[in-house]
Amino acid sequence: LAMVKQIEELSAQLAELEEKYDQLSQLKAARDGLIAQIALLKEQGQENSVAYIQAVAALELIDVSLSVMGIDDLDAVLAQLSDGIEEIKGGIAQLEAMIEQLDPSSINDALLLISEMETAGNSKIYSSLTELAVTEGTLDSTLVQLRSSLSEIEDNVQGAYDKADMNEMVTIDNVSSILAAQNFSMPAGYVEQGGIDYLVRVGDKINTSDEVKNMLLFDIGLSDVGPIYLSDVADVFVIDNSAEIYAKIDGRDGVVLSFNKQSNYATAETSAFISKKFADLEEKYDGLTFTPLMDQGDYINVVVGTVMNNLLIGAVLAIIILLFFLKDIRPTFIVACSIPISVTFALVLMYFSGVSLNVFSLAGLAVGVGMLVDNSIVVIENIYRLRANGMSAVRAAVSGAGQVAGAITASTLTTICVFFPIVFVDGLTKQLFSDMALTIAYSLLASLLIALTLIPAMSSGLLEKAKPKKHNTFDAVLKGYEKGLRFVLKHRVLTIVIPVVLLVASVALALAQGFSYMPDATSTELMISLQMPEDYTLQDTETSTDALAEQIGQIPGVETVGAMLSGGLGDIIGLGGGGGNEDVTSIVLYVLISDARGVNGKHIEKEIGTLLEGAEYEYSISGSSSMGSVSMLSGSGFSMRIYGKDLDEMQRAAKELGDVIQTVEGVGEVTGSIDDATPEIRISVNKEKAMAEGFTVAQVYAALSNALRIERTATSITEEGFTLNVDVISGKARDMTVEDIRKFELSTTSMIDGAKKTVKIGDIATITEAESLSAISRSEQRRYVSVDATILSDYNVSLVSTDIQRAIRGYNLPSGLSIEYAGENETIMKAIKSLFGVLMLGIVIVYLIMVAQFQSLLSPFIVLFTIPLAITGGLLALLITRFEISVVAMVGFVMLVGVIVNNGIVLVDYINQLRADGMEKREAIIQAGIARLRPVLMTALTTILGLLPLAIGFGIGAEMLQPVAVVCIGGLVYATFMTMFVVPVLYDGLHRKALRVVKSEDLIIADE
Repeated sequence: LAMVKQIEELSAQLAELEEKYDQLSQLKAARDGLIAQIALLKEQGQENSVAYIQAVAALELIDVSLSVMGIDDLDAVLAQLSDGIEEIKGGIAQLEAMIEQLDPSSINDALLLISEMETAGNSKIYSSLTELAVTEGTLDSTLVQLRSSLSEIEDNVQGAYDKADMNEMVTIDNVSSILAAQNFSMPAGYVEQGGIDYLVRVGDKINTSDEVKNMLLFDIGLSDVGPIYLSDVADVFVIDNSAEIYAKIDGRDGVVLSFNKQSNYATAETSAFISKKFADLEEKYDGLTFTPLMDQGDYINVVVGTVMNNLLIGAVLAIIILLFFLKDIRPTFIVACSIPISVTFALVLMYFSGVSLNVFSLAGLAVGVGMLVDNSIVVIENIYRLRANGMSAVRAAVSGAGQVAGAITASTLTTICVFFPIVFVDGLTKQLFSDMALTIAYSLLASLLIALTLIPAMSSGLLEKAKPKKHNTFDAVLKGYEKGLRFVLKHRVLTIVIPVVLLVASVALALAQGFSYMPDATSTELMISLQMPEDYTLQDTETSTDALAEQIGQIPGVETVGAMLSGGLGDIIGLGGGGGNEDVTSIVLYVLISDARGVNGKHIEKEIGTLLEGAEYEYSISGSSSMGSVSMLSGSGFSMRIYGKDLDEMQRAAKELGDVIQTVEGVGEVTGSIDDATPEIRISVNKEKAMAEGFTVAQVYAALSNALRIERTATSITEEGFTLNVDVISGKARDMTVEDIRKFELSTTSMIDGAKKTVKIGDIATITEAESLSAISRSEQRRYVSVDATILSDYNVSLVSTDIQRAIRGYNLPSGLSIEYAGENETIMKAIKSLFGVLMLGIVIVYLIMVAQFQSLLSPFIVLFTIPLAITGGLLALLITRFEISVVAMVGFVMLVGVIVNNGIVLVDYINQLRADGMEKREAIIQAGIARLRPVLMTALTTILGLLPLAIGFGIGAEMLQPVAVVCIGGLVYATFMTMFVVPVLYDGLHRKALRVVKSEDLIIADE
């Protein structure tokens, strides 16, 4: 029993010693950890950091506590305690063994042994317990302090390890900055030595991808870590984007190139240079072929050729008219010579004024070729008439030119000056038609100069032996005209009422057809836009497009089919915008037509439309030509902008208005900014909660933005002649999901105790899902969203736009929002109003010129009445040919103002001459009408036949100028006929007083 009791006492002492040993061991471990942490922070140069200061303070606290406990050598105390523990364990083991072997005969021996063991063991144990008892209280209090600071010390140790973590140093920004800074070569300045200035250049460019891979990022000086190279922290490789793009020509993979000309080169010339270079490359490399999907130079050449052909045809027809009326080759030859000379003169003026040979300048020549001979016809006809009356050839040439010099000068100035107000027009209309106006002006100036110089000079020689020939057909026409003129002079009211009624009717019917900017032109190309379903991958899009391209390629007349992602469309048509992240669901197909006749092109377009019916994707088909850029600049279809400040309210209104527009007849697809909306996660930061956690909204944004940054282009290198972008990509950011955003944690350091903590973004912000615009559009510093609508091909843009605006007026627009209309209709109406202003100003200028010519206010007023007649004829011609009133047609009306008054000027001027010679008013009217009928008909017919090829629309591109020719022909046909009756009636009714004649002797200054 004594031994058992002794064992129990020894076991209690053993437990106490082990507890004390564990406490001191923990104290030693904490001390050793602090020493290691301090050493690490020193190596990192962080002696001034909070973690270093806290570690030193904790170490000093432990050392002070040990000193208070009287422990100078902690390791010695622990060794002593360990020896005592081992001795007690040995004593207990011996006692337990003796108990097992105990018998009554050896009890005394056992008791003696126990007594000896107690004496020997207790001497050591009690000496240790005595020392421990003295410091037990101090140790307990020290351990309590240590335990309270152990967690803080462990946090600091972990912080030190975190700061030593390379992930904080290897970021997209850091790596990108190092790459950009190392790929650097710049001159730093000059140094002078021995009279020579040496340029000091620092650095050199990176030449290979291996240099990038082996680039040293940093070396923190740790032997266990060593230098850090880019290949240690990132995968470095060279790739291309061939797997991410789609471009095919006739089913074969291709590369789409686009070329933009320099400003000082002509388009057709640049196109020819490129084609020649392509041919050289095809000969140099086997298997390499080039297929032009869009060649503006080729289109320009075709259109220019068409206009030139029409010009030549018009000139030939004008000469035939001369031969028909004069029935003499000599005067016909004289007038025919004026055409090439006038054209050459006009080309010289075009060169010196910087007007290039383009579609519209050549169209000016084609339109003016019939008018080139007008002045010459008037002069040669008058010379021919005087020669028939027996006057000598020389005197007939001088007198004939002098009699009509004033009239043709006035008529030419009216035609030229009517185009002068076009300088006040701005925008696309001025760019398109200023060249045409200048060309017509130059050619008419040339024709006036030649009519007053070359024609009389040639007539004086070539008409020396000319004998007037009878013209029975025309004589019959003259007799019929005389009867008709005498009839209308007796029925003046009826003669005025009929033209007025026709004018009102034609205006009303023409306006009912609507307006357009420019008629569609026949093209050698078709452009098909496809919008695949949103869930389509690039592979899905490629499969569907390949199948469609193969079907289109089998249509008769289709020469080439090219397909590409629509992201590069802006580059192809020369408007920029290619590149970037392409939408793999948007495709553009170019269809080249081998037979470019308009009927065939329309037929192919219909076949493709039939082929696409029932497709699972959206599509649109349009003709593609050099005039495609015109429609893009002027807008297409209907468009409107909704202005406001609240984007959500603007989007909601846009969707509702889109639904309203979709109900209007004639509207096709409704699109706009709302189609560009993308789903977004909106994070609304609670500012008070965020500040309580030590964050601002900007800090939340910066942290989340850095986490989401996937890629950054650091620099570029040149390898084997190719320029390669060096992109730094974050794999972690690339793999982030919407759910990761919701769980995103923000890290901050407490300003009070320097402790680090993390806060979930959901604790300080509200996260919602919504839709956002991919870009915010602004106009005049105001934000807007757009709503666009295509107009079906069988409907007029202006009429449908008017219906849409009427439907929108019934919509209750939310407060704070406003609407402005844009698009094709607004562009058309703006251009029409501008040209209408030009027309009105032109009329005023024409009137002032005629006042200077006639020295009267009444005679020019009479001539002005020919303008409504011309407008009536032009509108009737548009109705017959089913053309709308367009910007091109308005140019025709402006031209008519200057042309049609010529007939009235010639007629009124000759009436005044006859009256001045003493003839009675009505007889003078009849005789002047008979005398001037032939030159009036000749000038009108030459102009009409000169415009006839353009009016019919021969060749590609002629459709663009058809309305000009149609309006001019209609106006000339109607107004010429009516002028010969209406102007005499107006003259007879308005000229009631006798004509004041100023004689030449009245203009001589008398001597005193």
